[in-house]
Amino acid sequence: MKKRHPHKTNILLVNITRLGDMLQATPTIAGMKMENPEAKITVLVEKQFESVCHTIPNIDQVLSIDLGMTVRSLVREGEGIVDAYQYVEETVKDLRGRKFDYCLNMSSSAYTAMLLRLIGIARNGGWTSDEEGYRIIESEWARLFATSVFHQNRQFNSLNLVDVFRCSADVDKHPSKLLINISDEANHYADELITQAKFTNSGPIIAVQAGASQGKRQWAPAHFIKMVRMLVDKYNARVILVGAEKERVIIDPIAAGVNSTNVLVAAGRTTVPQLSAVLAKSDVLVTGDTGPMHMSVAVGTPVVAMFLASAYGFETGPYSEGNLVLQPVIGCGPCNPNKPCARPDCHDTIDPEVIAELAIMRAKGDVTSVPPGLVDPRQAILYRSCFDEYGFCNLKALNSDAGDSLRTYRAAYRRTWLEDLGGFNFQSPQRSTLRQIREEIPGLSEAISLAEEGKRSIERLIGLIQNPAASGASLGTVGQNLSEIDRKIEQVGFHNPHLGPLSRMFIFAKENIQGTDASILASQMGVIYEDLNRRCTKFGMNFAALA
Repeated sequence: MKKRHPHKTNILLVNITRLGDMLQATPTIAGMKMENPEAKITVLVEKQFESVCHTIPNIDQVLSIDLGMTVRSLVREGEGIVDAYQYVEETVKDLRGRKFDYCLNMSSSAYTAMLLRLIGIARNGGWTSDEEGYRIIESEWARLFATSVFHQNRQFNSLNLVDVFRCSADVDKHPSKLLINISDEANHYADELITQAKFTNSGPIIAVQAGASQGKRQWAPAHFIKMVRMLVDKYNARVILVGAEKERVIIDPIAAGVNSTNVLVAAGRTTVPQLSAVLAKSDVLVTGDTGPMHMSVAVGTPVVAMFLASAYGFETGPYSEGNLVLQPVIGCGPCNPNKPCARPDCHDTIDPEVIAELAIMRAKGDVTSVPPGLVDPRQAILYRSCFDEYGFCNLKALNSDAGDSLRTYRAAYRRTWLEDLGGFNFQSPQRSTLRQIREEIPGLSEAISLAEEGKRSIERLIGLIQNPAASGASLGTVGQNLSEIDRKIEQVGFHNPHLGPLSRMFIFAKENIQGTDASILASQMGVIYEDLNRRCTKFGMNFAALA
């Protein structure tokens, strides 16, 4: 894989987010240690997540920052503003003194970007900021992350975000799963909890995470009741309902609806380490796209996961081999994560009885095929998580994905990014000439032509910059022409959604140009037009090879 900063000795990883995000960072953390065994890795997190980091292997030091205190101080105004300033000043001074030689910022917030600018670490992956405080993204893999989570582009992405982030840190070697440590104390607690349940069934232990981060991702309690009842009555299973205390409002009605001694409510009764141990002792976890899903993967327990509403399996699916992922087939999905949904019809595309059967099948062993008709491909696509030959996580359909009209676009982008950003080579016979491809893919010919026109305009601009006799009017004309080309490139991506990832990568690259010398800035712009041309061409050739 192509690398910008392969050698690291004193690493700062910034991840001021949630439990699931920290777990998804573990292959990157482990990979940095595998490739740089003597390196010291320090993780900077929000204070409330500090305890979680102590369960994650390969971290040498955990530092926390109290964002809540900073905000409360600012709200107080007056002396509070002084308190906040002093706290940030002390934090920056401390971090500067540690002399980090590399930083991976996995948080895209403006706060962390500015913080890293103040610290002044020379080599970076992820987000930082320029001298004026504007966010910049130095790594092209991190730009791909920002491109892929841009709502219109999500459905064209098939690279798990775990892999995108590890590549932004130049990590090639890595474990093919998430990682977490389980203490003896947590194991003992889990054993006691299960023993005290006094199950009368003797079948597999199926953990169920019924809660979700958003209401529109929350599968109806009635569906859970039907599924759990089938697990208990038909398959002799023992069911543990896991979750946080605040999710009891969802979980208690499910337990009451099933009304069985073979259902244990563990929600609100476990810490993060204890929940890890409970999941490790389970045979399967049935869940949505949740933190416990990532935790289950980390402890080696397979999951049957439903990716409802805005959740997208290719993006944040379970990062290990052999999990089962159901993605609804519905025109509005995956929907915008920042907008509510009054009618989550995607929930009804998944049959509770099918989930129960899949959970039992997975409890018995790896599932590489399913009976015809078990999962209706008109309702949902059933995937199995796996890894490709280059070590990137992928999803393979176990029922027909013929109803997925975007699958070829998605596969073409996967190849394009792995070739262009990763340096991997694909040997595929081409069945079409570039001219035919440009005509077959709507908007592609226009995008390539605009990239070529942009390159020619840059060459004219450089000539004018180097000519002392050039007039300001001529420079202005070329500048206006370039602005119009850029506007058209953005419009091509907007009007042809399948080209959105290409145009968005171009836009992010333009936004991240740095410097003051006119010739150097123009040369950087020329490279960006060349990149767009090359990537459009590769995408077209890959699409033709896969169609």
